[in-house]
Amino acid sequence: MPLADHPLHPFLAPRSVAIVGVSPNWSYVNTILQQIIALGAPARVYPVNPLYPEVAGLPAHARLTDIPDEVDLALIAVPSRLVPEALAQCAAKRVRAVNIITSGFEEVGGEEGARRGRLLADFVARSGCRIVGPNTFGNFSAVHRFGGMPGIARAMEPGPVGLAFQSGGMAIYAVGAFADRHIGLSHCLTLGNECDLDLAESLHYFAEDDATRVIACFVEQFRHPARFLEAAARCADRRKPIVMLKVGRSEAGQRSARAHTGSLAGADRVIDATLAKYGVARVNSLDELTETVAILHSRALPRGRGVGALTLSGGANGALLDLAADVGLDFPPFAPESERIIREVLYDYVATTNPLDITGPGIQDGAIHAAALEALGSDPNMQVILHAAAGGNGALDAQSPAGKLLLDAAERYPEKVWVRLATVAGTFRDQPLNLPPLVEPVTHLNGIPFLQGFENGLRAVAALIRYAEFQGRWQAERAGGGASAVGADGADPARRERARAILRAAGPAGLTEAEGKGLLALYGIPAPGERLATSADEAVAVARALGFPVALKIVSPQIAHKTEVGGVLLGLADEAAVAAGFATIVANAQRARPGAAIDGVSVQEQVDGGRELLVGMTRDPQFGPAVVVGLGGIYVEILKDSALRIPPLTPADARAMVESLQGYPLLSGARGLAPLDVEAVVRVLCAFSQLCLDLGDEVAAIDINPLVVLPVGQGVRALDCLIVRREDGAG
Repeated sequence: MPLADHPLHPFLAPRSVAIVGVSPNWSYVNTILQQIIALGAPARVYPVNPLYPEVAGLPAHARLTDIPDEVDLALIAVPSRLVPEALAQCAAKRVRAVNIITSGFEEVGGEEGARRGRLLADFVARSGCRIVGPNTFGNFSAVHRFGGMPGIARAMEPGPVGLAFQSGGMAIYAVGAFADRHIGLSHCLTLGNECDLDLAESLHYFAEDDATRVIACFVEQFRHPARFLEAAARCADRRKPIVMLKVGRSEAGQRSARAHTGSLAGADRVIDATLAKYGVARVNSLDELTETVAILHSRALPRGRGVGALTLSGGANGALLDLAADVGLDFPPFAPESERIIREVLYDYVATTNPLDITGPGIQDGAIHAAALEALGSDPNMQVILHAAAGGNGALDAQSPAGKLLLDAAERYPEKVWVRLATVAGTFRDQPLNLPPLVEPVTHLNGIPFLQGFENGLRAVAALIRYAEFQGRWQAERAGGGASAVGADGADPARRERARAILRAAGPAGLTEAEGKGLLALYGIPAPGERLATSADEAVAVARALGFPVALKIVSPQIAHKTEVGGVLLGLADEAAVAAGFATIVANAQRARPGAAIDGVSVQEQVDGGRELLVGMTRDPQFGPAVVVGLGGIYVEILKDSALRIPPLTPADARAMVESLQGYPLLSGARGLAPLDVEAVVRVLCAFSQLCLDLGDEVAAIDINPLVVLPVGQGVRALDCLIVRREDGAG
């Protein structure tokens, strides 16, 4: 779609605007009118108010339909009870776009709020006119010089950042923060209740807009999750990073009452994993959003994870290293060649460590400062270089001595990402008397980004590195036709239909353990040998065929967690133990669940040794399946040591999940332990992720608990499997 034909275009570049409800008195909407007039774009602006003959020196029209010219955009700022009549006039006038600033719709709650919201949706469907809002603060475009939002006079210098905020108030704050930092904006959309055009449409617009390089969002809810993910994918294709402040970090959300996985995968964890899969940088505050946007709208992506830093304080080094550990950044040591460069000029009492403290006197010494920058820039271990040392009186621009040295280093090593980092947020505003004001280096230092505050600054650096890594994976997948995005076995339509047939053929109580394991077997996920026995004699015969020792498990559609009812016995080493065990677990189950139907006892091959994992899937009501892996036992139940990602999983995804577990050393062979078959776990996770996608929305949750990981070369075994169908009430 050409950008001019996009439904959001008239909201940002209208040829004519009618402002319905504006008056000569000071008001929010009067401020918008004054801004539009002052900016001169669009040239045609029409106040609409039957109570006044003119507003702001312009003739006012009693009705929108009285305007003699075409109207691209109508801004509606009348009480909510009058909005339907204003919309009727928009339809009669064939207005293309309507921005409803008025509040008092769905956000007020109750049946009346819902009814008013439905009226707007019905109007869009009936008229073809598109709406942004209601309950917005307007929209503006620095690129098109359209001032349809108050308080943005300082933000009309165009820049590469597009804003899409569901909260108008937060948008006003963000616009001011970016203006303070001299970070130019392309456009700003405040979306309000999103009765029609929404966040997804905004991302699609910014993806195609050449003036926008980075997108910042404030999100309260995902009204159309599938459309949002399509738009996020388009932004990833166009290499346009999205920075999102998503509020509502809670564990509320639908969970499966019968599966352990649900307790490990709260709604917010699923949102985090979903956003990460699409390269969206989620931040925790407006301050962090500002710093992350500041670094992502620089002109390069790093080619590695190594970070180097120049400081003038040992204390600053300690603070940087502590914060780096919190956000997952790596400060590697200097390579020998780089260390020699700085050692030749640095004072003897200063250590050549990274971060590099060249001391207060050193920052004043041009030779030391230049050598330090040369060492950092030339070092192959470092791809992002932080300049966290003030120069001279603190000023750093293209004319200052420190600024010239930094610019020279950046020009000689353009493959590195150079960043100016202030130690304390706001430092550049707090000027001592009789000193020239500091300037924002992002505009005055040849595009080198300027970050404020160590904590948010380092979080922004980490976001930049993650985005560079994401883009490497994403573009490789796209170049390969998406093949690397599927699991180890890939999609197989015939297998998918067989899996769904097994699910649908199960009884009303759901799949038995054996049926669940049969479904896993379709995907190459192995389980121990087993057979159902309906009598003690049959159990003994099965055990004799499998070989001792064996395990016994109760089989009942009404008993999901067998151990809770005494329905599991392990390590039965002879025929007498099997016969007695059969009677014991049947009696235990009947006593604990008197009404449960007992189908018999599963006699299973005993799996000894190894370590237990939980592998599971839970279905998020917005974003669908999420795969969880964690070490079994107390690690999952008490320590909540688990990792979560969104399928499909690549082998690299699966391996990263396993390696991220706190208990991973127990699998990899720490402290003399025998290493276990982690690669088999990786294969299972990839195959399992494909199973989750193939079963689609027919299941609410799946637990493989436990999945026993055996020594290297011996693979894994799924000892138990619980599958909860959607119609079972858990999804």
